[in-house]
Amino acid sequence: MKILHTADWHIGKRLNRQSLIDDQRYVLDQLLTYIDENDVDAVVIAGDLYDKKQPSQEAMNVLNYYLKEINLVRKKPIFLISGNHDSKPYIDARSEWFQANHFYVNTELENCFTPVTFNDVDFYLLPYIEIPEVRHYFNDDTIDTFEKAYRRVIDEITNNFKRENNILVGHLFVSGSKESESEEKITIGLTEEVSHTIFEPFDYTLLGHLHRHNAFNSEKTFYSGAIMKYSFDEANDKKGFKVIDTDKNTVEFIEFELLHDLIYFKGSFKDIITGEVEIEDKDAYIKFELTDMEGFTEPMTALKQLYKNTLVLSRKIERYENDEIEIDTNNTTDDQIFKLFYEKFTGREPTEFEFETFNKHLRGITDETN
Repeated sequence: MKILHTADWHIGKRLNRQSLIDDQRYVLDQLLTYIDENDVDAVVIAGDLYDKKQPSQEAMNVLNYYLKEINLVRKKPIFLISGNHDSKPYIDARSEWFQANHFYVNTELENCFTPVTFNDVDFYLLPYIEIPEVRHYFNDDTIDTFEKAYRRVIDEITNNFKRENNILVGHLFVSGSKESESEEKITIGLTEEVSHTIFEPFDYTLLGHLHRHNAFNSEKTFYSGAIMKYSFDEANDKKGFKVIDTDKNTVEFIEFELLHDLIYFKGSFKDIITGEVEIEDKDAYIKFELTDMEGFTEPMTALKQLYKNTLVLSRKIERYENDEIEIDTNNTTDDQIFKLFYEKFTGREPTEFEFETFNKHLRGITDETN
């Protein structure tokens, strides 16, 4: 059996106020094309379909379109769980109608213990869970960590295995995995990590939550990664989905082509403005971290004229191996000290305006060095 494993669509997400709906449509169209051109038996979506618990109407329309295209038009079974970004009512509405079309949705802890059988494989759909709900479900006050919560749930599932082949779908943080900035922390003050050894009884554990497809390296437990780059620390990552062939025991990563790539550029503002350095992909979403922006009143406007999808501009702080300046204060004026300091850390002399600013706001009424 071939299973297409995807997760973390985050439909409706914005990147620095930039809507990503068209970008999301672009990659999800590629997912449909892959299904059309390849022999896929089922599709697993491991949570975080929406980016917000109360998605916009546009986001709901986009999600509904692609779910219908996969399930109703292409007749592919879907196994879907809710993630920490999802609101249960927006995910499991009409769940009885879904099951009639081999569309299996689970948002509740109590339902994860009953498997969905397909092609002689039992799928256990475990949505994102909170520690208190697990503690309440089992009436066990000793459950006070994610590790204990998941171990209790998995023990309950595996003690009642009915078939030889079992697959778990979950939305969680496996310990030892690589995070990125775009992932929302599940808890504050609690360790949300769960050991991968908990999932050993399963043939495969297909996960969502972490956005890098290689966040955790295992032959049996892995993430699909997000469908897009959702933060600039993911600029060098590849995005796509995974295809598991249970007969051949293989896992393949299929990379998406992105409508707009993400680029994180660090360098000189003057080099960019003068064309001394050019970014080849002018349509990319770009974060600039630049030096020498002094004297430019609207550097962002200047950058957008060259790269229209510039989203972030920040000042690059240069670091020096030796920050010490030896000065004889008995024979050096405040202006001279300021000039030496400024040249040390900017590589140029201060302008007349900068001298005036120093004299007005930074120097005392009297010249204390004389």
